[in-house]
Amino acid sequence: MDCHLFIDEVGNSDLDHPDERYLSLTGIITKVDGHGKWITNEIEKLKSDLFGHNPPSRTIILHRKDILNRRGPFAVLKDTAKNIIWEERILDLIGRLPYIAITVVIDKHAHNEKYGVWKYDPYHYCMHNLMERYALWLNRHDLIGNVVIEPRYKKADKALKKSFAYVYANGTENIPASLFQKRLTSKELRFEQKQANVCGLQLVDLLAYPSQLIMRKKHEGQPISPTAFGTKIYDVLERKKFARHPTKLHIDGWGRKWLP
Repeated sequence: MDCHLFIDEVGNSDLDHPDERYLSLTGIITKVDGHGKWITNEIEKLKSDLFGHNPPSRTIILHRKDILNRRGPFAVLKDTAKNIIWEERILDLIGRLPYIAITVVIDKHAHNEKYGVWKYDPYHYCMHNLMERYALWLNRHDLIGNVVIEPRYKKADKALKKSFAYVYANGTENIPASLFQKRLTSKELRFEQKQANVCGLQLVDLLAYPSQLIMRKKHEGQPISPTAFGTKIYDVLERKKFARHPTKLHIDGWGRKWLP
């Protein structure tokens, strides 16, 4: 196996609740060696330096909500000087670690208004778009890979598992099943628990919400704070990490996909 695609989701498939209008899947593609030698080593060192990570006696898992709310080991970030160091170091890693990012966002209300009916569950729709981009990237580079995600709760896990299996077995409107079966190592998602300390999953957890948020604000013409930490993360993705057209180098349609 050559590559991993680590996925994190933001939102759910609820079609009615006004606070659940958006669903996104963000994936980062990295080669197996790159994950083992660079992503894991660098993130482990960062956690050791700043949060006392020292497995197996003390294992720290980077989780965006815990960091944001300064919970548990991340309470040290209430100290302004330590928070500055954290932000500088994690932004540096986000910019130089070896991965490529893809975010697919769906506005479920807009889709309902435009089409009236759903041909696919929102998870299916986002997964189809993410998997197309991953499989085509693997095919261009003559590589094979798997897909790794952290379980969240039964309904969401079931939806993602079903979506992935459907794509693998049936293909999409744009890509035949044979290409997915050639480039993916399994018809099954690989679920890894948080306590497994998979650094690729921790990295994509930090990227997924800022990526969706800024894409939404840009799409809707909302003001974006240039000093907000989430904006800084997105800016790094846009400059260095979003997948791009192989020759024209534009991001939209490749590293960023807005649905419908």
